[in-house]
Amino acid sequence: MPLRPFMRQPAPSEMPSRSRRATLALVLACAGLGSVTGVQAQTATTSPSNAVTGGFGSNSGHMNASNWYDDRWYLSALVGYVWTDSARQADNGVPYGFAVGKPISPNWNLELRGLYEKLNGETDGPGNYRNWTASVDAQWFFMGRAGSDRWNAIQPYAVAGVGLINDKNRVKSGTSLMAHGGIGATWAFSRWGRLVIDGRYRFDDNRDKVNRGRDDNFSEWIVTFGLQIPLGPVPELSAPSRTAVIAPAPMPISPPAVVTPPAPLTVAPPPAVATPVTRTVDISADGMFGFDRADLSDTGRSRIEQTISGLRQSGMGELSSVRIVGHTDPLGSEAYNLKLSAARAESVKAHMTTLGVPAAVIAASGAGKSQLKVTEADCRAKGEAGNRDALIRCLAPNRRVEITATGSPKR
Repeated sequence: MPLRPFMRQPAPSEMPSRSRRATLALVLACAGLGSVTGVQAQTATTSPSNAVTGGFGSNSGHMNASNWYDDRWYLSALVGYVWTDSARQADNGVPYGFAVGKPISPNWNLELRGLYEKLNGETDGPGNYRNWTASVDAQWFFMGRAGSDRWNAIQPYAVAGVGLINDKNRVKSGTSLMAHGGIGATWAFSRWGRLVIDGRYRFDDNRDKVNRGRDDNFSEWIVTFGLQIPLGPVPELSAPSRTAVIAPAPMPISPPAVVTPPAPLTVAPPPAVATPVTRTVDISADGMFGFDRADLSDTGRSRIEQTISGLRQSGMGELSSVRIVGHTDPLGSEAYNLKLSAARAESVKAHMTTLGVPAAVIAASGAGKSQLKVTEADCRAKGEAGNRDALIRCLAPNRRVEITATGSPKR
């Protein structure tokens, strides 16, 4: 009979080899998933959002421009192509299925994935295969996803997973260990949908169960394409925190004492009141802050210190009021730029208070992109908008912090 060679019992000398390969695959897959847990734990110690949620809740209440990423649960519909191991004696086939996943940090996703594949068998082989697979996958986005301005960029990742596979042909059916690894990429074409593609090398420790008389595993390549649908509202950026200024309690007023009016005196005219001095300074935000960030760099702190020193050297004594207004370029939405500009103004205010300027005299606000010095049309007219990097450089004069200080003349 043609099928008899596939029913041969494995020789005793073959068993250690199969055991070692299955054990090695399990150790490698578990080590990959263990690295995910380690990175998640590290992220939880450095990211306020993950420290609060443990990696699986919504981070929206703790996100700012520097740590934003889309942390929504998602569903994926998948279809692909599998290049079968020649030992199957079956044609290549088309798998399809679904996945459900959750980003747990700016660099990591966890995903549950299930596929069904139909492989037509060769006439002299064991027959048609009907295979089911289920796996737990870890996806590492090695270029990162932090920053709300990159939500629709192409995002490459590496993937590793471990799970079970049920191989069934007209001779046998068996379920055993499966492990796979590869690379892929996602692209968000809108806030509600992403395209995903990846290629994986699959280890199937099942050949001795459904294909006796051959080696002890199948090794195959799989490419899948998918449509990924995030669930729920898009995470919002947090509004910058503001420090409340508490006015001191009023002093109790004692009743006036009865005094005898003194004899009239000749009073000299009061000295002339000095006119307050006002100065306005524009400081470029480039270099003070990272692109799309609101925390001051070392260069930014140095510029603020130089500005305070310059005001004092210009003849200004005690400051009676300081107004700080942050500005941005036109890239991004109006609401997002308004929040970013206000957050930058707050960072400047916080550093000024460390230099001895009373917080009560400082007012910080953001104007967003409402007061542009250079527009995108200006950049196109000058031929400086050929790509995004060139446009960002051309729009640099808009990214600034304006400081208006009023104080008494220096005596």
